[in-house]
Amino acid sequence: MSSSPLDAALALHRAGRTQDAERAYRSLLASEASGAGAALAVLLLQQGRDAEAVDVLEPLAAAAPSNAELAVNLSLALRRSGRGEAALTAARRACTLAPGRASAWNALGLAARDTGDHDEALAAFEAGLRIAPNERALRLHRAQTLRRLGRNRDALDAFAALARQAPDLLDAWRGLGDAQAALGQAGAALQSRTRALQLAPQAPDVACDHAIALMQAGDSANAALRFETLLRADAENAQLWCWLGRAQLKLGNGDAARRAFDAAKARDPEDAVIAHFHAAVHGVLPADVESDYIRSLFDDFADRFEHTLVDRLAYATPERLARFIAARGNADAASVLDLGCGTGLMANALARAGRAIDGVDLSPRMLEHARAKSLYRDLHAAEILVFLRDTRSQWDLVVAADVFVYVAALAPVFDAVFARVSAGGVFAFSVERSDGPDTELLPSTGRYRHSPARIVSQLAQTGFVDIVHETVVLRMESGDPVQGELVLARRPA
Repeated sequence: MSSSPLDAALALHRAGRTQDAERAYRSLLASEASGAGAALAVLLLQQGRDAEAVDVLEPLAAAAPSNAELAVNLSLALRRSGRGEAALTAARRACTLAPGRASAWNALGLAARDTGDHDEALAAFEAGLRIAPNERALRLHRAQTLRRLGRNRDALDAFAALARQAPDLLDAWRGLGDAQAALGQAGAALQSRTRALQLAPQAPDVACDHAIALMQAGDSANAALRFETLLRADAENAQLWCWLGRAQLKLGNGDAARRAFDAAKARDPEDAVIAHFHAAVHGVLPADVESDYIRSLFDDFADRFEHTLVDRLAYATPERLARFIAARGNADAASVLDLGCGTGLMANALARAGRAIDGVDLSPRMLEHARAKSLYRDLHAAEILVFLRDTRSQWDLVVAADVFVYVAALAPVFDAVFARVSAGGVFAFSVERSDGPDTELLPSTGRYRHSPARIVSQLAQTGFVDIVHETVVLRMESGDPVQGELVLARRPA
């Protein structure tokens, strides 16, 4: 039996003769538009010619609105072409037409993820996995979406299971390493990224991940060597220069760190992390709160924040600050504003019956953990100075535990807090202590240390009275105590 022209074209495609197959498909568009067009679109998608695939698929899908396969492929082509909302519409249609088709749910998940709706994406991938529980792509996409949602423990479990199922799948090991790093599991992350590097030894981004893992596991010397090697092939990469600078800081090589951050800043002057460390190594104190830097720092730290501070670094500032407030006869505040509330450790220390606690923090992921404690009346995702200037509410007590280590200029914050503390109310906070007369930015930590004398002077200039402070150990770091101050001031009645 002789094959049809379409069968012959498909055979060319399967044999890898793609140019001949494309010519054959196009010659059949007039007579066999549906079959030839669908096959041509698949070939174009395989070659990354996504806009051309859209041009082929859109009229076919319009002519056959009940064809789920066309809708799936159209969604893929639209998404790759940057038309996210249209891709989402096509994928939803595919799921409606064929709810038992796993590829339709995968298309919906990818389109939803690309448009920023990670909750819909996760639901779609999980719907697909109920149909095809061992489908590798769905399992990978689900794990990646859990990571984007900040559910790092769930993501770790998902990536680990996928790595067991597919031990040669690069993205499984990279994702596993990312989740482990986000949870502070530096040794495990290094093992995963070592496996990823074995699978892709020539991939610069995989090599960069591995160098970062070396640094986070304590091998900054080898990490610096790896970054230098990568920079010889990609000298314009600002992020590589930044990572090299951070490794040099850990090694105590101040001059080398400055050169690296200078190079990073020259190549990407807008990057918040680069700007922060560049300022740190040059002793420059920014006038404004570094919102982008703080958000990037804490969003990925949220899942391990409490374990790292409380369990590993002997952090007890919230409890100490609460006792400091109570010892000075200020334990009866009915309303509290927790600035930079993070995961809610301060609310744990201050919560009592009848007390309303509101929180504000830059990091949405930190706020998710705070919300889960059910201790706050309201939580706000905002930079603290912007929030203080925008709100018209007042509180009996405003607290800021370990917040001002990320703020260089405290006077504008003090002014804004003064307006938000009720008459007779109290402002209490902690800082890392500078023994000099001025604020210091410590390059090795990237945190600010403040002079107690300068703080007292600025609070008094703002209008606060009854200012008291006390030297304490805030936490342990690299085995050494971090000296700090607890400060309390009152707004006149």
